[in-house]
Amino acid sequence: MSKLQFQGEKSPSIGPKVAITSWYLLCGTGAVWLTFSSPTELNRSGSHGRQVALIACVAIYVARAAHTLFVFVKRKIPWWEAAWGGGMIGGVLFSFLLGGLTAPQPIEPIDLIGILLYIAGSYIGTASERSRHIWKARPENQGRLYTEGLFSYSRHINYFGDLLLFGGCAMLTRQLWTGIVPLAMALNFALVIIPAHDAYLAARYGSEFDHYARRTSKLVPLLY
Repeated sequence: MSKLQFQGEKSPSIGPKVAITSWYLLCGTGAVWLTFSSPTELNRSGSHGRQVALIACVAIYVARAAHTLFVFVKRKIPWWEAAWGGGMIGGVLFSFLLGGLTAPQPIEPIDLIGILLYIAGSYIGTASERSRHIWKARPENQGRLYTEGLFSYSRHINYFGDLLLFGGCAMLTRQLWTGIVPLAMALNFALVIIPAHDAYLAARYGSEFDHYARRTSKLVPLLY
């Protein structure tokens, strides 16, 4: 795959965006409802502080995802991508909540680290996308490659933000299996998404991208 499908095709894609956002909301509210509508003896063991933190994390993620889709994403989102990508992320949110809301451990330092990772990842993802969106909207920047702000540290810094926030949220669930999620995301970014994205950027921007790629990391600032 030499470039991301539909990367160069612009479209509002209102239907797929509404479907993705609605699915996220359904998964989040469904997990909360299943947890707290169960008999008291089944959910009593859950830590109240952890429950509040996890619900807040998922709510913030859904709000951020909706804002990103409807404000920042200008390319066409095909229905298959909405079903596949959106479906998987919604399933992750559902599973994180369903397992984490009943975890009995009180909030401890390890959880505070997870919360800090989540906050950092959310900030990196939104701040990087917002600064690029503002820069791209200026007429003098049309057709140019954005290499400023957080993107000066990594050419896929928004993906790095996703890894941090899902890693932090996985820690907060206190479910060992959830560590598979950020690991799988990292492998997908490194082996599939980033090579395809870089190929597209190289074809579109030529020497401008080559110079940018030589001086920046792919994903993790200063490391990779």
